[in-house]
Amino acid sequence: MASKHGTSWKDSVSNAGDEIHDFSCSVCKDDNLNIEAEYFCGDCSKYYCDTCLTFHAKLLKHHVVLGRKDVDMWVGQGDALVACALHPPKVIELLCEDHDELCCHLCVSLNHRMCRSISLISDLAKGIHKMANFKQLPANVTKVTDRLNQVNEARKKNQNSLNTSGKSILTQIKNLRSSLNEMLDELEKMTVEQIDSVLADLDGSLQKDIDHCDLLHDQLKALLDTVQAQGKESSSYIGFKKCKDTMEEANRLLHEIENKQEATITFQPDTRAQQLLSDLKALGNIQY
Repeated sequence: MASKHGTSWKDSVSNAGDEIHDFSCSVCKDDNLNIEAEYFCGDCSKYYCDTCLTFHAKLLKHHVVLGRKDVDMWVGQGDALVACALHPPKVIELLCEDHDELCCHLCVSLNHRMCRSISLISDLAKGIHKMANFKQLPANVTKVTDRLNQVNEARKKNQNSLNTSGKSILTQIKNLRSSLNEMLDELEKMTVEQIDSVLADLDGSLQKDIDHCDLLHDQLKALLDTVQAQGKESSSYIGFKKCKDTMEEANRLLHEIENKQEATITFQPDTRAQQLLSDLKALGNIQY
C-alpha cells in the first residue's frame, strides 16, 4: 500500500510497532512510536505515557491530568473532528485513496488491507491553509446552505399550499354532502379518509425533504465553524474533507428535490352522484 504523498502508512506502522492500543501517547506518536497512554490531560487534549507525563508535569503543573482509573472520562475529551466514527476513541490519521475514505489505523487493518494507496493525513494536509480549495470552503458552504434554505422555504410554502388545498377540498366535500340525504354518511366518511391518506403521504414526503435539508444545513454550518477554529493542518484537512463530502450529499439532495414536481391536489366531484349513490364508493377522486 504505497503512498503518493511521502511517508507511507506501512513505514509509519513498522516504526511504531504492531500493537493496537485504545489510547496511544500523543507525544510518542509524533515521533512514530506506538506507546500506550496512561494519562490524559484535558487542558492539552493529549494523551501521555509515564515518561512523557514527567516532562508535562514539570512544564504544566496546573493542568488537570486523568489517570487510568478515570479512563471512562477520557472518551470524548479529545477533538471530535478527528475522532473515528467507526472506532472511537481512535483518531483519523489516514486516507484510503482507493475509496476516498478517512480512516484510523484500525479501519485500515479491518477494511482496507487490499487497498493500494493509503496516505498519512499529516502528509496530505501540508500547506492546506494555502490551498485555493480550502480558502474557498466558507464561500462554497455558504452557497450550498443558502440553496438549502431556499429549497426548504419553497417546500414549506408548498406544504402550506397543500394544506390550504386540502381544507378547500374538505369544504367542497361538506357542501356537496349537505345536498344529499342520509345515504351519503358512509360515502363522506370514505372520501375524507381518502383525502387524509393522500395528504399524509404528500405531507410526509415534503417533511422528509425539509428535515433532510435542515440536517445537512446544520451539519455544514457546524463543520465550517469547527474547521475555521482549527489551527492544526491535519484537523483542518479532515474538516475540509468532511465538508466536501457533506456538500456532495447536499448537492445530490438539491438536484433530486429541484427535479421533483410541486405536490398539488384537487377534488373532482362526480356529477352522477345523485343518480348513482347506491353504487358509489366515494364522493369524488383526489388527484395529485
